[in-house]
Amino acid sequence: MKCVLVILILIESTLLIGQDLPLSASPKKSINQTKSDSYTPPSPRRFVVKKVPKHIILIIGDGSGLAQWSAYDAKRTQGDHTSANGAIVFTDFPVFGLSFTQSANSFITDSGAGATAMSTGQKSQNGMIGLSADSTPFKTLSEIAHLNNKSTGIAVTCELTHATPAAFFAHQVSRESMLEIGEDFLKGSCIDVAMGGGKQYFDTVALVKAGYALGTGEKAIVALQDQKRRVLFYDNQPAPPKAQEGRNSMGSYLEKASNSILRTMFQNPNGSFTMIEGSQIDWAGHDNDSVYLMAEMEDFDYTIREVLKMAKQQQNTLVVVSADHETGGLSLLGWDNDGKQPAMNFSSHHHSGIPVPVFAWGPGSEIFGGSYQNTEIFYKIKGLMELSKH
Repeated sequence: MKCVLVILILIESTLLIGQDLPLSASPKKSINQTKSDSYTPPSPRRFVVKKVPKHIILIIGDGSGLAQWSAYDAKRTQGDHTSANGAIVFTDFPVFGLSFTQSANSFITDSGAGATAMSTGQKSQNGMIGLSADSTPFKTLSEIAHLNNKSTGIAVTCELTHATPAAFFAHQVSRESMLEIGEDFLKGSCIDVAMGGGKQYFDTVALVKAGYALGTGEKAIVALQDQKRRVLFYDNQPAPPKAQEGRNSMGSYLEKASNSILRTMFQNPNGSFTMIEGSQIDWAGHDNDSVYLMAEMEDFDYTIREVLKMAKQQQNTLVVVSADHETGGLSLLGWDNDGKQPAMNFSSHHHSGIPVPVFAWGPGSEIFGGSYQNTEIFYKIKGLMELSKH
């Protein structure tokens, strides 16, 4: 009887989560901070989950709002609104939420502040990486996972030093400081496996000395699979090419990178945290290029399908899909018969302040429903990580 009670307590655990602590006890004052820049987190959170995930995967579609997903869904089903073969997030993810993306100093966030909110639970100023609005460095989800002996991974279709991935391991006042962000990767050493572009921003000799196996090119994904700590660069260029211009000539790069990383992550009995980003959805939005956008959304959807298949096989894995912001102010105004896709209208070449969707599947997914600030994604994931230790 006592054994049954203990099991029930663990299954229906109630979790009290407080505010995360900064890396440094002495905040640095940022330049030009105003009263409106300050951010006060809500009171401590209390979550109830039926089952705790061992592995957590956060998938970010940079710039992907509900309109981007709806456009791709319509293109995939060719306007057949009765089809059950639409975008994976609409067909297989049972939990839906909304995330408000404003930064500490602007209604329109940039990727640095947007990703920092999700990675640290702090509203930051646009352009900052891994810092609160007053420039205090806070621990990221990757750093927290690493400190708890969990494996960590990052797979992206941009430079590994770009704003979104950088926010999960670096702490810099400017997202443009890519060499310093590359140094932060080495200093923190909190990422076990990383795949993406940006080789020029890393000291590869220092990475090898730190115990990382290094590879360049897609063939290295297979060749170095058994290395538990590795950094693989797409090629020697700053960023991988577009999906429609060669990135996927050997199959979906992001899907293969994600598959490879997760196979390593799932080997850790303590669990893992992985961040995967469909980076160039945002770039297509900035270009107001609907063909580019649909190609990147298709690749992103394909990657999520593979990740979800792997998660279902594990049965102890949470998958969360969201965005740092919406890009382009996209609206859908009809059907383009020539392009065989929705007629898309972009109202901007920049980001918008529209809330972005949050889709969740797996143990712990029930706490991701509803509407909340983007910082809450951090607290929800951090809380599930803490509960998994008990």
